[in-house]
Amino acid sequence: MVADTKLWEESAGFALDTHPGVVRWAKNEHLNLRIPYRKHGVPAIYLPDFIAVLLSGLILLIEIKGQYGDDADLKAKAAERWVAAVNRAGGFGTWRYLVVTDPPAVMKLLDELSGAQHGPMTSLV
Repeated sequence: MVADTKLWEESAGFALDTHPGVVRWAKNEHLNLRIPYRKHGVPAIYLPDFIAVLLSGLILLIEIKGQYGDDADLKAKAAERWVAAVNRAGGFGTWRYLVVTDPPAVMKLLDELSGAQHGPMTSLV
């Protein structure tokens, strides 16, 4: 995986790769899962960082954020609307959007959402 932010996205990728509750995942790089939104009235496109499918059947859109500013808030609101629309439409599984501002918390979130527990955490090094 090519990470936009070395420590943060690599840490999340490691968690997704090693957690027993994750069936499959991908970095949303060249997958083009795009979420439209407007920034100051101008159409824009948001690409969440990761897509993951859990043992529970839940499909996650995951954004790793070091700083949470106005642009991130616009993107998060657009993603939440998109997820609500997909879930309302039905036939595409159940989706959820997560913004992660603390990469070590990814394992705990995956524990809670997947119903599976990870083993002892090992380091990237």
